[in-house]
Amino acid sequence: MDQDSEPMRVSARLTPKDVESVDRTVGNNLRPATTIDADAWIDNEGRVVRVRHKIHFASDPDIEGTITFTDFKNAMPVNAPADS
Repeated sequence: MDQDSEPMRVSARLTPKDVESVDRTVGNNLRPATTIDADAWIDNEGRVVRVRHKIHFASDPDIEGTITFTDFKNAMPVNAPADS
């Protein structure tokens, strides 16, 4: 991708079981959902610049959310939490 290109969009349709296979707690919390549509946009430097999701339910309204990341600066150090 060249410097001025648009971010690349990747999409997936997941089920709560798909999510549970990666994170049991989040998957369990999503059990009332039927499917989750997820989109991520990745810039030419490999950074996620936007995430959008739509959670579908059989009998309740959908839940939608979008997160946009901007103004990338220097990397921040991240440490694993101390064992309790």
